[in-house]
Amino acid sequence: MRSKKSRLLFLLMLFFGITNYADQALAQEPFTLTSWGRFFTGVDLGYQWISGDFVIPAGGQPGSGGRIYIGPDLGVDQTESISILGDGQILNNHFVNIEYFMCLATGLKRIQRELMFHNRLYPEDSLVDTRIDMNWLRITYAFKFLDIDSWAICPSFGLHYVRCGVSLNGETEKGINTSNTRRLDAIYPTVGIQARYPAPYGLDFRLEWEGMHLITMGLISSFRLSTNFEIYPDVRFDFGFTHRMVSSVENNQTLNNEWFYNLTGVAGGVSFGF
Repeated sequence: MRSKKSRLLFLLMLFFGITNYADQALAQEPFTLTSWGRFFTGVDLGYQWISGDFVIPAGGQPGSGGRIYIGPDLGVDQTESISILGDGQILNNHFVNIEYFMCLATGLKRIQRELMFHNRLYPEDSLVDTRIDMNWLRITYAFKFLDIDSWAICPSFGLHYVRCGVSLNGETEKGINTSNTRRLDAIYPTVGIQARYPAPYGLDFRLEWEGMHLITMGLISSFRLSTNFEIYPDVRFDFGFTHRMVSSVENNQTLNNEWFYNLTGVAGGVSFGF
């Protein structure tokens, strides 16, 4: 009982201490390079739950690639991530965001069925080591269109570049160790919407979504719900929930490469203003 009271007292003291510290800090002037804009750059560390599948044939040859599910087949379902972030507000009504997201998902599993990947056959009951390396560059521009109860509603336009590499290391049907790697990339223009709410004590709430369906070439969707807390002038803590989805179908050969990935995660980090 005494332990519970002590923890509660500690949390209350911590809360009021941070609030008082933030109130004093906000009274100071932030550092800015220009009079027309405010910018932040930083790093987020996160954790992602990943799912998806791919078909990677060799040069479009029929029978040289089958559909492989990264969770059930390869045992890949979660990974750590890192994001390099940059965002800015220009003339109060214009917003820019740049994010470079990276993750390396791995798995080790004795497969339950034979898999064909880029003209290599991995037989049933063989041990396969998998590496999925993903790099995702996101650039968006938004402008304030409407104010609703202190929420700024902002249409956005963006460009996403996604590059993904898949490596399967295992044994062939002849018992020979083999390693096979394939890297694919795609570029997607996007449209979307953002909602921003600047709160007291340096808090800033954001909801961002953008996406695009390219009919025969695939689709992309990016959602982010975040809270930014400027604990001290030019020092900001960032916390967010994200959901990313990307699908690509290459159309430059008879049997196309296809890949689909779905990532849901949480992240937090620190950014510095200028």
